[in-house]
Amino acid sequence: EVNILWAAHQVHHSSEDYNLFTALRQSVLQKYTSWMFNLPMALFIPPSVFAVHLQFNLLYQFWIHTEVITKLGPLEWILNTPSHHRVHHGRNPYCIDKNYGGTLIIWDRIFGTFEAEDAKVVYGLTHPVNSFDPIMLQLRPLAHIWNTLWATPGFCNKLSVIFKGPGWGPGKPRLGLPEEIPVITGKEVPFNPSVPAYLNCYALVHFAVIVDLYTELLASMTMLSQGTVLLRIGFIILSLASFGLLMENKSKAGILEIIRCLVFVGVYKLGYFRSQFSILGYAYEV
Repeated sequence: EVNILWAAHQVHHSSEDYNLFTALRQSVLQKYTSWMFNLPMALFIPPSVFAVHLQFNLLYQFWIHTEVITKLGPLEWILNTPSHHRVHHGRNPYCIDKNYGGTLIIWDRIFGTFEAEDAKVVYGLTHPVNSFDPIMLQLRPLAHIWNTLWATPGFCNKLSVIFKGPGWGPGKPRLGLPEEIPVITGKEVPFNPSVPAYLNCYALVHFAVIVDLYTELLASMTMLSQGTVLLRIGFIILSLASFGLLMENKSKAGILEIIRCLVFVGVYKLGYFRSQFSILGYAYEV
């Protein structure tokens, strides 16, 4: 309900599929804003209790990102369940700003933000991103806030652009007008450009390589220099961006991918990259 905070969280909601991978789809910016929600608890919750609860809350919310589980009977009155959280991720008008609870749904029932699952939920943002580019997905909402800020006259209105809802505008309620939420017909098709089968296989193989390099980075981060860590992170981000463009059939994706592969071979030969499995070293160069 706060535009600048939503900009840091919307990446999690941008997926038009709803499965366990959606739970892992997080914004790089969110950790810089989540402290605002947690800080008031520091006044009366011991740090050890808070730390355990925070981790439990994160773990609990992983399994509710699924369409496999339907209703859970009486538990639906107390716990945040897959059914309740599907509503939270929907872009149907009846789903907007509903079911905020992490582990318990009782708070939404108390404060009037509860909504039961009804019509088939269509997932994603009210205005779909239609891109697989992770950099654009992270920065697009911030760019939108910036552009809206400059286009909106009046200092107080500019503050409202930042701190009121994403749908707010001059003369509108704090959360915007419900009638401006795009209508859902049920015939919406998720963004999924058609790409050749060989390109899917290519992207899958190279993604597996990146996952291997990322896992090795996590295991050896404390032993690496800051420069090496940043180099590896930068290459991983470059790779994900390149894969996204490939999956979108962008015309310049091939050029970026050739550059990426040349960079990979160079830094691999120089020893800045290592695989968890030494036998794959030659295969990676190939």
